[in-house]
Amino acid sequence: MYTSTQTRPITDIELAQILAVGREKNTALGVTGILAHKGDNCLGILEGEHAVVGARFEQVRVDPRHTNVRVLMDEPIAQRSFPDWSMAFQPIDPLLQHVPGFSDLFAPGRPLDTATSLTRARSLLDWFRKHPLAPLTSQTAEADEAPRTRAINGAITALHDGGISRFTLDVAAANAGMRVAAVRDAFPTERALLAATVERWTQAISAPLAPLMVEKGTVAFLHALLAAHAEEPALMELLAASLASAADPSVDSADYYRSTYRRFRQAIRDGLAADVRDGREPATMDPVRGAQQLLALYDGLRLQALLTTDTDLVDAFDRAATRMRRGWSEQYEQPAYWDIPVASAP
Repeated sequence: MYTSTQTRPITDIELAQILAVGREKNTALGVTGILAHKGDNCLGILEGEHAVVGARFEQVRVDPRHTNVRVLMDEPIAQRSFPDWSMAFQPIDPLLQHVPGFSDLFAPGRPLDTATSLTRARSLLDWFRKHPLAPLTSQTAEADEAPRTRAINGAITALHDGGISRFTLDVAAANAGMRVAAVRDAFPTERALLAATVERWTQAISAPLAPLMVEKGTVAFLHALLAAHAEEPALMELLAASLASAADPSVDSADYYRSTYRRFRQAIRDGLAADVRDGREPATMDPVRGAQQLLALYDGLRLQALLTTDTDLVDAFDRAATRMRRGWSEQYEQPAYWDIPVASAP
């Protein structure tokens, strides 16, 4: 049983993704329990075989979405207190209450758990339900954040100087002016530090540009984002490496990277839907397909820029996006590429 503090607000969509991925993974591993979110505080309970629970908790501990992770209880149990794995949170969208694995722990008027007297875990969970904003452990998030920030800044400098292939915790520590042990206290693995670095670095670049999506449209926002990335080749290299990690489910940070990418894709879809509503894009454009096309262009050009020296990232995007937007105004017709006759052999 553990508590943690979220490092940033988590949306309904992301919570639903965490629930779906976590439920599938924990069911396959034979892990049961619950993850309860309220405010910035989280309470987690994991039940299962000792080695499996330890490995799952380690993944939680290095997840950059959490900080101030504290173990409340780690002991053998005679029987499980939870039949499966679920999540409890307060969604804005009431439809999420019907997602498999959702718990109504925080629902108003929910009766007391009749099983609270059976186990310490259920008793403490019920206490958290009634006092969710009171700290279960000393909240030292700000104190913990100082070494984390220094380590991330050291990682960014290391990536600027040597790239991802030469990156190690030792190099990051040297650039941060920290002992390697101090960096490991904040980020136990290289992957954990890199995941947190992706989060902090991309947020620092994209946050100032976010208003462009509302003011000028989604394509203008992606144009500005690509221009900013073009100035940071080390970040583009790091993002390419993170996408490769996301493709391997066995990598600890894969779920985090996938969730982050899905969130970005949803933001592009929402932006395009608003563009259609506000008349910036034609009504004949489906935001789902439009996002697929834009992101294929956006991601593909970033990869080309890493592998070639003659790719003008921003100009190539502008030219292709201009033609793409023109196509959004036209009626789609199934291509007939495969109907072209093949010349017969002489």
